Amino acid sequence: MTTQAATEYRVPRTLYTARAWLASGRRQATVALALYVVISIGYFGLHVLPHLGRETVGLRDWTDPTVNIWSLAWWPYAVLHGLNPLVTHALFPPDRIDLAATSPTLCPLAGIVGAPITIAFGPIVSYNVLMLASPVLAAFFTFLLCRYITGNFVASLFGGYVFGFSTYILGHMEGHLQLVFIFPIPAAVHLVLRLIDGRISERRFIALMALLLAALFLTASEITLTFVVLGAVALGVTFVLAPTEREHIIATVKPILAAGVAAMIVTSPVIYYELHGIVRFGSNIGDIDGSDALGFLVPPNLVRLGRTHFAALSQASNISGSDAEAVTYVGLPLALIVARYTITRWRLTATRILFAMLAIVIVLLLGSRLHIAGYPTIPLPWKLLDRWVLRDVIPLRLAVYLFLIVAVILAMWLAEPRAGRWGLAKWAAAVASIAFLVPNVSAGLWRGQDYNPGFFTTHEYRSVLTRGETVLILPFGQLGDSMLWQADTDMWFRLAGGYINPVYPTDYERDPLFPALFRNARPDPQTLRSFLDRRHVGAVIVDPEIPQRWPEALAALGLKRMSLGGVWFYRS
Repeated sequence: MTTQAATEYRVPRTLYTARAWLASGRRQATVALALYVVISIGYFGLHVLPHLGRETVGLRDWTDPTVNIWSLAWWPYAVLHGLNPLVTHALFPPDRIDLAATSPTLCPLAGIVGAPITIAFGPIVSYNVLMLASPVLAAFFTFLLCRYITGNFVASLFGGYVFGFSTYILGHMEGHLQLVFIFPIPAAVHLVLRLIDGRISERRFIALMALLLAALFLTASEITLTFVVLGAVALGVTFVLAPTEREHIIATVKPILAAGVAAMIVTSPVIYYELHGIVRFGSNIGDIDGSDALGFLVPPNLVRLGRTHFAALSQASNISGSDAEAVTYVGLPLALIVARYTITRWRLTATRILFAMLAIVIVLLLGSRLHIAGYPTIPLPWKLLDRWVLRDVIPLRLAVYLFLIVAVILAMWLAEPRAGRWGLAKWAAAVASIAFLVPNVSAGLWRGQDYNPGFFTTHEYRSVLTRGETVLILPFGQLGDSMLWQADTDMWFRLAGGYINPVYPTDYERDPLFPALFRNARPDPQTLRSFLDRRHVGAVIVDPEIPQRWPEALAALGLKRMSLGGVWFYRS
């Protein structure tokens, strides 16, 4: 046998062996999970893994990751000290802050799941691990969903990738842990399909669905609301478009409602506190946080291909002005695949259902008005829904459902075999659709590095601060890193300030010192003294990297500055 013949013989045999090995569903799942782990680390983790306790997955100098890190520290601290984790006296003393009612970044599920890591290695490590795991879990559970629908391993790998590493995920990986920890969504859809097909018992479905709904609510109540609303719409659309399935659809309503009631019972303490005060984003949220019509096809700064060629148009079509919310970009290849699949398979009931849901989601994503290249045009239904059903929901965050539908369509399209050149063209188009979504890693959008002085990391603070003492850290609130520093000390001191949502407590906003704290106005020494006395502040810590005008005001009060561990310390 010649060398060439031997090689040609070994290649088919190797492919046959690999295919036989992958015939096992568990092995397929293991390979998919491992692949997504490698991709997540390659995109977001290479810089952070050697420095898990210092650098972060997220945008540098942004407040939201810090709030997530604080929340991860707060949950185990509160539970271990017998405190109610849904309220805190650690921020804004002497106020009592209802965290569930005021902070959309509380993310109880992440705090609970990450507690062992937080206790062992600190909240920054816990945050990084959960952020890196989030796209992996999203992709993996979407892979399982697509494989259930199509039965095709490779096609499902593509579907999982499109959801788990979509621009929705890329944008919120800048620092929104609560918006990327979304694996319950594809997992819940998978469960519902199994129930409709009679592949799971009602008792088991209710138990698992209740856990998934509770997990989703304990991650982001905003996403839970939209999932419930769109889930009900999807069942209604299926009922109308699939007459043969109506009996099965009706049969699913009772167990779904039972699961919902069970989830509400499990999460009732959080619901109770959340109802005390919902975070209000404003009546114009649909105008400023909807997607531009061009946003689906114009590459944002989040992706590598095409961003420089369309930079001006991308900026004009980014209504929110934030890369973290430029999350609707699908890319031309994937849009063409969806269009081709819809046109060529319109006779199929599943196609019409997917298209109807895709159209509904896209209309909602556009917000209150249709914007084209930044210019507002005709009004859209969101304005009405915002008043009643989807109040205080940010339209752009519905992109999570856009990508789930698109991922399923891609997997279904790829799963239908084509021979010859058309088959190769199909896979080439799928690869191109992935290439258009590859993140712009070189931009540093996911390379955060928090400034955490040695004063806090070496326990030096314990020599000058008593446990539970009230401290004012400057710069104030979202202008500095005060909550990160408090979190890294395991809540050793109370913080006269903080940042948990864009609205500060009323007595702080009305405080005469607030303009100086938040708007960098010149601080009046006597107003500062009054603030320190009324809040029972025992010490003031100033970040020497951003001192603002505080050293002069503190000196005018006769407070002596001490340089300790990279901070300026004042005993008041």
